[in-house]
Amino acid sequence: MEGGGGKRRRSEGGGHEEVAEEEEEDRISDLPDALRLQILSLLPLKSAIRTGALSSRWRGLWEQRWPEPSSVRVRLPPGAAGAAARVEQFGLIDRRGRRRVDCFSLAFHGGQLAQPDLRRCLDYAAACEVEDLQLRLDGSSGRGSRGGGGGGATRGRGMLTVHFPVGSRLLARLSVRGLNLTAAANAMVATLEVIHLHSVFLTDAALRRVVGACPRLRELDLRYCRRLRRIDFSAVGVPNLRSFTVVDCSRTTEVRVLVAPRLRSFRFSGAFLSSNILSAAGGSLEHLYICSGGPETGLPPTNLPTSVLNLSNLSVLTLCSIALQYISASTAKAVTESKLHSLRELHFLMFGMANSNLADIYSFLKTCSFPQLERLFVQLPTNIRDSFTENFLEVAEEDPPKGGLENLWLAKMTNFKGHRNEMQLVEFLLRKSSLKKLLLIAPTEDHPQVLCKIQSDVLPSLLKKEIMHLERASANTQIIFSEPDGPQIQPLHSEVFVRF
Repeated sequence: MEGGGGKRRRSEGGGHEEVAEEEEEDRISDLPDALRLQILSLLPLKSAIRTGALSSRWRGLWEQRWPEPSSVRVRLPPGAAGAAARVEQFGLIDRRGRRRVDCFSLAFHGGQLAQPDLRRCLDYAAACEVEDLQLRLDGSSGRGSRGGGGGGATRGRGMLTVHFPVGSRLLARLSVRGLNLTAAANAMVATLEVIHLHSVFLTDAALRRVVGACPRLRELDLRYCRRLRRIDFSAVGVPNLRSFTVVDCSRTTEVRVLVAPRLRSFRFSGAFLSSNILSAAGGSLEHLYICSGGPETGLPPTNLPTSVLNLSNLSVLTLCSIALQYISASTAKAVTESKLHSLRELHFLMFGMANSNLADIYSFLKTCSFPQLERLFVQLPTNIRDSFTENFLEVAEEDPPKGGLENLWLAKMTNFKGHRNEMQLVEFLLRKSSLKKLLLIAPTEDHPQVLCKIQSDVLPSLLKKEIMHLERASANTQIIFSEPDGPQIQPLHSEVFVRF
């Protein structure tokens, strides 16, 4: 055969016949490194990384695919130094040329850039086929300068504006903070998978156009976008959305997602609203965070907390004390069957620990069966007074559940002060579960001189001794009064969006 790539075998007649199959040769791997690096430079970052599985000669080669740094980060310090830094860093961009870049990051303060400057940066990032675009305006309440950013502008007029789409055909991740965002109709950004918007001024329609333009969108994070009123994706669909976060979008009154078959994580923090997001996720939702800083009086209509009980595939659940109140009130009116049989981690964020709060915890544990629950976290309020002493005559006590925590091996209570209802919960956990570890962590104190929080040992020795002598279902339960080093014993939802 031509090229010598074939094989021959002896036939029954004594001759030879050619075998159709030819030996495959990996000629691409035999190319010089310079040529293989040129090939990698034409690929998106993810595809370039995956070439490491081809052979040992490709492994790690993607890290060298560009001699220049694959990230461009422009940081303008505040004050007069920012003007000099602007000239210097823009000059570096011009000298670098328009070679491919993985990440382009721009961070500046109000008054430092005008709209043409921002447009210049966006055009450069698009020309370099950026994959990760990060834009951040700090200070001035998210408003830009009067020259193009409108330092005193209201309702978005004069703000620096990002026009979506930004133009890069390889854009996979977009993060915007403190800017105005508009979106063209009928746009398509087939590569965009992650969108983070923080303190961004955009309309409901603009958000729908952005999401509708991204069929591969898998992560959407909206924080402090306070012009949004109705987050409604019922018309555009989010077939690939896996993670959805909404934090303090204070004017939002509704979240509508009709179909989200792949949604795995939903985090919501803010005033409760009418929502069918949980029913849209169906059995796919695995991680759920629901927290509200209000209301102080009354419970407005919402299906958000009460829909929790129907999520059969949920493995991690974080609820605030107000969400617990909704569920407790709902189950008190009608017999409700819980489907939370797959739950492995439960996290309570308690704004108070009065009798009613303890009763809500007990009611929830009674209503739901947790045969697989392994980890329980309770974040207690930081107030010094014992709220039990203020209302114990007003609220009837709830009997604790009799079982259902057979597999619980870890419980952790932060901001523990030894108040009456806190102690009742500790006694219940020790008696009704075979804990391996019970962590009781005292509140932290602010120390401005060291710019951090330091745990204060506020638990008297007599209280510790009392706890150590409480009745336990397991003699092997270890009771710990200090925060362990490292993140091993932390809840999955360690990021809490409200202050305690």
